[in-house]
Amino acid sequence: MSDEDRVDLFGGPVHVVEPAPRPEDGRPPRGLTAQGWIRTTGWLQIGDRPVSSAFVAAAAGFLWAPIVAVTLMAEFPVAAGVLVVTTPAVAGVAWWFFTTCVKPASSARNTGQKHASDLHAGDVVRLCGSIGPVGRVTAVAHGDVVRVDFHGGGRQSWAASRVVHVAELLS
Repeated sequence: MSDEDRVDLFGGPVHVVEPAPRPEDGRPPRGLTAQGWIRTTGWLQIGDRPVSSAFVAAAAGFLWAPIVAVTLMAEFPVAAGVLVVTTPAVAGVAWWFFTTCVKPASSARNTGQKHASDLHAGDVVRLCGSIGPVGRVTAVAHGDVVRVDFHGGGRQSWAASRVVHVAELLS
């Protein structure tokens, strides 16, 4: 039996010494969860620049508002005009408020790709493909299947050839 497979039933709790991932400015990330991974919003990028999810929400409001305005035009023409002007701003501000106060999430951008076999402790990677939460790698066990441990105690097993997206936290 290897040391990795032993379970100490009488030992104290294991404390993670590895610091949580942080943006370059040193502040704690907004979307840090108790499990150690970070909720993110930076899933849409143009080149290496992430597009704000609040902007995406405002654009959705901009596309949705005229459709509703057409249905209101006959009965409430002033309300239809106000709706077209205010909906994008309200949608963008509402999404910004949601991702900063209600369910905080950090902005992040993908900076490259690695095979799971090339990961090292300290790498910040996307946990679910090219979008979604990020986690900081604390340990990597190489073999037929690469076992990756993350800050906070999470663990995933990936094929050595799996492509993993490396990310950078921006806020």
